[in-house]
Amino acid sequence: MGLEVFYEIGQALSETFSAVKGVGAALVIAGVAILLIIGVSIGLYALIRLIKRIPYMTVWEFIKFTVVFALALIVVGIVLP
Repeated sequence: MGLEVFYEIGQALSETFSAVKGVGAALVIAGVAILLIIGVSIGLYALIRLIKRIPYMTVWEFIKFTVVFALALIVVGIVLP
C-alpha cells in the first residue's frame, strides 16, 4: 500500500491534465505549486504554535496531545511501510 497510493494519485492527476498544453499547463502547475506551498506553510505554522504551547498545557491537554500524536504516528506507519 504505502507510497503506491501517492503514485496512483499522481497518475490520475497527470491523466487529467494531459490534455492541457502550453501556457495552460504552466498555469496549472504554478497553481498547484502555490496551493501546495500554502498548505505546507499552514501546517508548519500550526505545528510551531502547538510546540510553543506544550509547556503551558494542563495534564489533560497534554494527554490528549500525546494520544493524537500517537495516532498520527500510527497512520504514518501504515502509509509508509
